[in-house]
Amino acid sequence: MIIYPAPPPISVKMSSGKVKASQLWNKNKDELTKQLGELKTELGQLRIQKIASSGSKLNKMCVYHSNPRSRSGAESGRRDRQEEEASEDPRKKEGRRADRHDIRKSIARVLTVINAKQRAQLRLFYKNKKYAPLDLRAKQTRAIRRRLSAADAALVTEKAKKRTVHFPQRKFAVKVSRIRYQP
Repeated sequence: MIIYPAPPPISVKMSSGKVKASQLWNKNKDELTKQLGELKTELGQLRIQKIASSGSKLNKMCVYHSNPRSRSGAESGRRDRQEEEASEDPRKKEGRRADRHDIRKSIARVLTVINAKQRAQLRLFYKNKKYAPLDLRAKQTRAIRRRLSAADAALVTEKAKKRTVHFPQRKFAVKVSRIRYQP
């Protein structure tokens, strides 16, 4: 059985891992796009590293004799040791998986901040315009969107205005006489 050595891991300068959204809000668009590019290249390098460290299929293939009695005990033990050496430490694998997870989440955070900043700029641009894009309008419910605006709902007809002016709500006062209570 021939076991080929796994290629050496690619040395990559890794970032600190997680990116905090609070730090992203203070950056401008150019800095955010630059950071996004760095994170994407880093994720690509981690994926390459994953493939490179897993080794080729030849590493995983073992040639066994068809007749188990033809092998000596020494050969059998040697094969077991070589297989153990070829298998990787699961903790390292878990750590790299966590790194890839953190970087993917960081990319999502950066994209979210970029998108939110763009939408805020668009909201400012369309603030005093007559029409705004549908995705920038208030979602609410269908019934609320079809409801009259406050200004339209407050409008009163001429006849109703005259009626309120000429026939206002009457105000009555109750006169209370003071009677002393003597026990």
